[in-house]
Amino acid sequence: MSMIDRYKKKGGFVQLLNVIETAGKEKQEKFLQLIASESPAWEAEVRKKLLTMEKVLNWNTVYIAEILPRLQPVQVALIYCAVPDAKKEHFNSVLGFKEKKAIEDTLKDKKPAPGEISSAIMKLFAEIRKMQSEGALKFEKFDMEMFVDDDIEEKLVRGDAASKGGNTGANENNVVPLNSTKPSGNTLNYSFKSKVDTPVSMTDGIEKFIEELNSVRKNFLSLQNEYQKLMQDNQRLTQENQNMRTKLEQIRKIA
Repeated sequence: MSMIDRYKKKGGFVQLLNVIETAGKEKQEKFLQLIASESPAWEAEVRKKLLTMEKVLNWNTVYIAEILPRLQPVQVALIYCAVPDAKKEHFNSVLGFKEKKAIEDTLKDKKPAPGEISSAIMKLFAEIRKMQSEGALKFEKFDMEMFVDDDIEEKLVRGDAASKGGNTGANENNVVPLNSTKPSGNTLNYSFKSKVDTPVSMTDGIEKFIEELNSVRKNFLSLQNEYQKLMQDNQRLTQENQNMRTKLEQIRKIA
């Protein structure tokens, strides 16, 4: 099975986008190179539809305001670190008190690590795709370039077949009909042709790479949840500490 075969079913294209968007930059490029080697048309369309911070920050604040409340305040604070200065005012206009306080606390001691910022951005993209699948976010209302047709997989498969001079219809598995003959009248050797002539070693490598990536993603999500809990505990302890200081000051004044 080739890299994109598993995503040719209905809804598979958006699933592929989600996989790539929640991978690191280096893995993203590896994915795109693999896709390009199998289908330049798929690779071009994937690049066109991939979420980026630049695209998100160009959206109307009405839609950004619908997305951010679905994230933890600390995640919003980390995303803020990736916002260019020219877009900070645009981004800040939709933030509530909790988010602004989280940004202040996050940047108070030191700048977060690039990995933390990257993880928060991946969470943002995953949430956007979830809203898209739920129908809560409709790209056709505000960014048609990001809109994905319901039959995009079928169109891309037909386009691939046409570019290769193959059958674009029902004979999807490329089985040569038993009554086929060449125009010259010569007898054909009938055989079943694989949909993708991918070397076995390359296919195995792709499968292994995807398995490893899925494992890394699971570990990443687990670490991300632990990090969020630690940040929440830290905020709670900070607040409790502040309350204790206030009470001590009150006691001292009374004494």
